[in-house]
Amino acid sequence: MGVLALMEVFRPSHGTVRFGDFELDQDTGELRREGVKVRLQEQPLQILQILLEQPGKVITREDLRKRVWPSDTFVDFDHGINNAIKRLREALAGC
Repeated sequence: MGVLALMEVFRPSHGTVRFGDFELDQDTGELRREGVKVRLQEQPLQILQILLEQPGKVITREDLRKRVWPSDTFVDFDHGINNAIKRLREALAGC
């Protein structure tokens, strides 16, 4: 998760967040790298949006759990968050 803390984040109006070579359209949930759409599943996308809300700040696993997985959802949270972070890192690394 430290990758985003190192990047300069630009927040223009119109719901778009730019960081490094990436651009996230928060209205459509579309992530693009140098204009090319990057495929990203729902939970990794939600985590990315949460991280971009407060660039440079530490977001705890508990904060992510509360925001991404509703309290009435029964999942293996550790596995779910680890998998979502792995997929987010792969998308940002271009794998």
